[in-house]
Amino acid sequence: MTLSPEARDILRQYKTLINERRRNDGLSPVTTAQVMESICEYMTHQVAVYLCGRFILQDGKNN
Repeated sequence: MTLSPEARDILRQYKTLINERRRNDGLSPVTTAQVMESICEYMTHQVAVYLCGRFILQDGKNN
């Protein structure tokens, strides 16, 4: 997957924040791939998501 520099920077910021909190809780750090996987997993459980200027309504069959 190719990410824009802006998206890569946002993802890096999220990963840094997550890993700071995990370190405070005595947990091991996560990788960028794990952060992306968690974001995608979260989005699959939403009624709708807004991506690329479009709302995507989910039918709920896979929840």
